[in-house]
Amino acid sequence: MEKLKIGLLIDDLNLDNFNSEIVSTIKKNDSYKISLIIINKKISKKKKIISIFKKYSILRIFEKMMIKFIFLFEEKIINNFFEKYEFTKIDLNKIDCDKINVNQIISNNGFFYEYSDKDLKIINNHKLDVIIRMGAGILKGKILEINKYGVISYHHGDNNFFRGGPPGFWEVYFKKPSTGFVIQRLNNNLDGGEILFKGSMPTKHFYFQNQSFIFKQSAKYISNVLERIHTKQERIIDNKIYYNRIFKDPNLIQIANYIIKIYSLIFFKFMRKIFLKKDNWNIAFKKGKFNEFRLEQFKIINSDKGFLADPFLFKKNNINYIFAEEYSYKKKRGVISCFKLTENKAVSLGTVLEESFHLSFPYIFKFENEILMCPETFEKKEIRLYKCVEFPKKWEFKKTLLKNISATDTLIFYKNDLRWMLTNADQNEIDYTSELSIFYSKDGPLTDNWISHKLNPIYVNPLKARNGGIIYDDRNIYRVNQKIGFNQYGKSFGINRILNIDENSYEEETFSNVKPNFFKNIHGTHHMNNNEDYTVFDFFKRKYLF
Repeated sequence: MEKLKIGLLIDDLNLDNFNSEIVSTIKKNDSYKISLIIINKKISKKKKIISIFKKYSILRIFEKMMIKFIFLFEEKIINNFFEKYEFTKIDLNKIDCDKINVNQIISNNGFFYEYSDKDLKIINNHKLDVIIRMGAGILKGKILEINKYGVISYHHGDNNFFRGGPPGFWEVYFKKPSTGFVIQRLNNNLDGGEILFKGSMPTKHFYFQNQSFIFKQSAKYISNVLERIHTKQERIIDNKIYYNRIFKDPNLIQIANYIIKIYSLIFFKFMRKIFLKKDNWNIAFKKGKFNEFRLEQFKIINSDKGFLADPFLFKKNNINYIFAEEYSYKKKRGVISCFKLTENKAVSLGTVLEESFHLSFPYIFKFENEILMCPETFEKKEIRLYKCVEFPKKWEFKKTLLKNISATDTLIFYKNDLRWMLTNADQNEIDYTSELSIFYSKDGPLTDNWISHKLNPIYVNPLKARNGGIIYDDRNIYRVNQKIGFNQYGKSFGINRILNIDENSYEEETFSNVKPNFFKNIHGTHHMNNNEDYTVFDFFKRKYLF
């Protein structure tokens, strides 16, 4: 198969962080070739300044300067106290391809770009398959139709809610739990192009951080779009014209509101770090089916070492056991602990599996005559299986199912004559809440021959993607999914009935949503599991020093 020939439409050879990350992603795949770099004519600073004063009032210019100042203040000062995201820097001068300069035709209002027939002919002579827009200006005219697959462009913001910009600002301002993005094929309708990929990420604490995060995480999905184009499996997710509000830079009142709301939240976050003893996760259990009672009727299990989370049930010889993550604040990693259940009591059997790296989410199942566990081992960059050699206390490493993958919260089950693996991975290793991927095996679970589902990633959505357990009844399998809040992990969870899973499709429907309102003073819940006798779940409270 011939390589996909790509053109880059840019304003300057010195790419910003986001576009550098896109180019870096493209260069990693041997199926693509950057064949042409199209460089817009540089606009002089004098012309830019004149254009700004023509377009905006003095007050509006001041407002734009204020939001720029906030961005720089957050970048240089506030961001030093939070996680930073590293971007790959690309020098376009070192890319071996043709480079041409074009004279874009700019509309009177300065927003729209078109190109002369002369420039279009030069571009057309390179026989590109697709152009990726990386510069300023809203493209119009023949440039959108000059090659087979058109012009692809990113928009950061969910078009259903946040058209316009600035990227990553309004989601923080409105305290939305997630920040969206789309990759679309442009046409002459503003924000009305064919959406080829759509996703979202957890909204971060403040504007600069949120923009950096959505830029970093969204850039990798250009490879999904290009691969589908290259293999002629392109999917158009949406193709409609949007009429909802177009957001612009905030005005002075909105800027003041942002400073008060968001910076006070950051201040209280630091205060919580000083005065908060711990975020304390616990697990609870009750005899009966998961939909037969109220959650406040459950019995709580506490840990004297740290916290307990991610409980799974297993029954052997008519005795029920809970396997759960037990996190040590002292060691700063989790182990797998076990509890033996009676009617209303859980007896601790201690640690049953410990490694030099973090363990959690001890998904346990039986295959043939072996009891197997697939705990979370993302620090090892493997998905691993352990087998029980002396139940329930002695386990040993059995097999690596997938290598070179940083993944969390893996589920494995049998349906439709295949073994299915549902997991949450991130190649950037900074967010495991947003992406659900499926693999399947024709050879049972004890294999390293797991095939990636053709629809991967199934979800890119932190309100839907991350696994939070599994529930069975007589006829159905239910995938439990975690849901984040604004700047909060493990806010709540959903229960989804799996309607269909096969090599070509995956479909589920929401059965129920569970919020943390069943015990007093709890702040989150993110996991549930059951068997024929019991149901277990987890929740967390905040403990303060006073």
